[in-house]
Amino acid sequence: MIHQSMKVLLLLSAMAHAGDAFPNTEASVNETSTDITAGGIKENICSSDDNKLTDEVLFVRASSASVLQWFSYIEKQKGISISFNQAIDMEKNCTVRQSATMSVAQLLEIILKDYRYSITEMPGRKIAIRIDAKREFSVNGTIADESTSEKLYGAIIMASDTDGRKIYSTSDENGNYRLNLTEGEYTIEISYMGYEKFSTALHLYSRKRLDMNLKPALFEVDEVTVRSIRNEAELTEITPSGMLSFNGNDLFSQIWILPGVTGTPTGNNFMVDGGSYDENIILLDGVPVFHPGHVNALLPQFNGDVIKNIVFHKGFFPTRLEGGLSSVTEFNLKDGNKKRHTRTFSIDMPAASLTLEGPIIKNKLSYLVSVRRSWMDFFDELLSEENRLNHYSFDYTAKLSYYMSGTSSVKLFAYNTFDEYRLPLYTEEAIPIVKWNNQIYKVTYNGLWGKLGNTTSAYYSSHMSRANADALGFSSDTDNGFSDDMGQDDGWDEGWNEDWSNENYQNEMYKKEELISGNNEISSGIKTINFNTEFTYSPENIYSTRWGFKYSHEVYEMTAFGDNIRKQNETINQYWLYYDNNVRITDKVSMRVGVHFVAYNPVNFRNYYSIQPRFALNFTPGKNNLIYLNFSKMEQFYHYISFNGFALPTDFRMPSINGFKPRSSEHYEIGWKRNFDSDRGKLETSAYYKTRRNIVALKPDAIVENDNWNNYIMVGNGDSYGIKMFLYYMYRRWTMQLSYTYSRSREWFDEYKSLGKVPSLYDMPHYGAGALSYKISKSSSLSLGCITKSGRIKTSDNWFESDKDLGFRQTRGEFNYRIDIGYTFKKDFGDKLLLLRCGLYNLLGNPPEEDIVDFYSVHLSENCLPYGSISFKF
Repeated sequence: MIHQSMKVLLLLSAMAHAGDAFPNTEASVNETSTDITAGGIKENICSSDDNKLTDEVLFVRASSASVLQWFSYIEKQKGISISFNQAIDMEKNCTVRQSATMSVAQLLEIILKDYRYSITEMPGRKIAIRIDAKREFSVNGTIADESTSEKLYGAIIMASDTDGRKIYSTSDENGNYRLNLTEGEYTIEISYMGYEKFSTALHLYSRKRLDMNLKPALFEVDEVTVRSIRNEAELTEITPSGMLSFNGNDLFSQIWILPGVTGTPTGNNFMVDGGSYDENIILLDGVPVFHPGHVNALLPQFNGDVIKNIVFHKGFFPTRLEGGLSSVTEFNLKDGNKKRHTRTFSIDMPAASLTLEGPIIKNKLSYLVSVRRSWMDFFDELLSEENRLNHYSFDYTAKLSYYMSGTSSVKLFAYNTFDEYRLPLYTEEAIPIVKWNNQIYKVTYNGLWGKLGNTTSAYYSSHMSRANADALGFSSDTDNGFSDDMGQDDGWDEGWNEDWSNENYQNEMYKKEELISGNNEISSGIKTINFNTEFTYSPENIYSTRWGFKYSHEVYEMTAFGDNIRKQNETINQYWLYYDNNVRITDKVSMRVGVHFVAYNPVNFRNYYSIQPRFALNFTPGKNNLIYLNFSKMEQFYHYISFNGFALPTDFRMPSINGFKPRSSEHYEIGWKRNFDSDRGKLETSAYYKTRRNIVALKPDAIVENDNWNNYIMVGNGDSYGIKMFLYYMYRRWTMQLSYTYSRSREWFDEYKSLGKVPSLYDMPHYGAGALSYKISKSSSLSLGCITKSGRIKTSDNWFESDKDLGFRQTRGEFNYRIDIGYTFKKDFGDKLLLLRCGLYNLLGNPPEEDIVDFYSVHLSENCLPYGSISFKF
């Protein structure tokens, strides 16, 4: 009889199914050790004679039984008593696939194939089996593009063992991944949007480095569709439920299918979960871009030919992110082709671009240079005054990437954009009326040493908005005006260097006023120097951590206007410290918890200190289901109100000073996801509630005449809540997506308590979106999209008597809808690639008035907007 705790009950249960096939025999436990070789055992058997019990043979029929039943079968057939330690799973099912005569050792090798074990023979026809703990080894490497060696961020790595158990990992911002696996046989599969799936066998009996390259698929993302690459992985691994990755040149036009997100197709202004435009943070390679839009709303914020991927966060925010209450969108730049020199020329309705990339030192040092400029303004002289565009846009992106090894790199990048709007203000020749400029310069180091990783970077960024004083209604007869050296912003100009180096600067800056003369421009802007470092540590699959520190020195240049025009500069220092834990509690429960601390220190105003906890809990009740609970507290130290929908230096731009406290929110969300079998898609539904504190708004009767903002701006609180649904389904060549959101966004103000809780300007009770795509062939697809939404709250312009009857947020615009159609053709010719996109926005529909003014500047009848683009890579 196998005498071990609880084994009698297990044996009786087994005998109830197996009849008399497994009689009781006695055994005792003894322990020893042996050398183990890959694929089997190397036995060290103690016996008093040369005839080994494990060499005795028996006939075994092809069958399946538990380990306990197989042990009992050996005992009955050979009269051998078996003892063992508790490391064996006695109920595990083992299969002999073919009937055969074999030795006891051969049968034990089949039964115990997943264990390291040793066998000792003892007097009295007894054998003792000792199970040794399996060794654990790390598997790490990088995921890269096969053709360019571009490191891929967000790839899903899945390791499946012989029993079907799966372990997941994701590649980080530098393409690195890490898995900790017990020794054995595995199948490794890699999934990444826009690339063909990759699979390979892994025989793991020592530490392993496994670098894998993925082959780009012909089609990356269909025109108006979005596909999550994490359907199965997100049910098993902590990945933020609001995070989705995208590829392609359309950038934001691929995000509008998601529930709770609405705005213009190019993303210049958009709203998320009832929040305002300025509650969304845009990051370009980790650097915040203030007011990233362009004068021409048709022009996407960034050149799609230089973007590697886009990661969109809402609802739950990873602990490292902060600064926006509603969403954070990460635009990650390519490093540049490390294998060969390539050129990409693209032209669409708003602009043309040329991108150059290639290796300086093959597989080590690469470059990426891209320029983009609007082209339709070249034909302004041929058009009548009312049909001229009167504006131009230009930007460039440059990046150098040097990989010292597979796990360490240094990267430099620069980004500049210029926008200018012209009108014939004084003469028949158009002169600049409004000018925008963004600049970024950054250096980054990445390193990985075993389980510890580090990313350290420093950057300078600036945003400037300039306008002609006469065009804004300020008289040019006054002695006020900008000095000539302020006409262009070249980053660190001489005046700024003196200001920053002056030891009295801290005490003088906020009072500083500069008389305006010369070119008659007024301006406002933000300049930032930032340093940050971050560490990651992943000791095992069930636990990883991330912590970091950031510091920034910011100078806000604000326009003060009224009887005269002057500038007010405010200096602010910020310190960030954050810590994040990712823990797998059980196979079905995982948790992510962290905290972000911010010290906000204006030089001349009160300090603010913020503690922002983050929490995510995932529960997987079954193979295809996930229940999640998220909480994020966010704080925002910048307020912005545009008075006419067009960014001007006289808009309300205010850091958290002068009585305007930081905005804050707490976002609570609970949801359920279900994946369909055969990876056909998923269904997700969720409910959320979000608080909003210290929000700002224009007073009902305000007519802004000067910068005494307390006379025009009111401060209050608000909240938003809603339910969301998202369906994604694939059938043969068809792909369908549907989303619907019911939400409400409310605000209330102490100064106007009699109004009670009023709808916010971003309240949109009903929002639905749908997309249907059909893959015509390997090279082409056709898509149809539809957006429906409630009308926006109307606001009165207090300059006009006709608007007085609107009341304060009491009137809503009519219901809006839009149907779009698009066609995509993509064909490769060896190492060359041709991409053609064309279609019609608003084939049918009634878009809102702000879209018509901002976006449909070129249109057919009934505001139907044609679009088209051609890209050729060679």
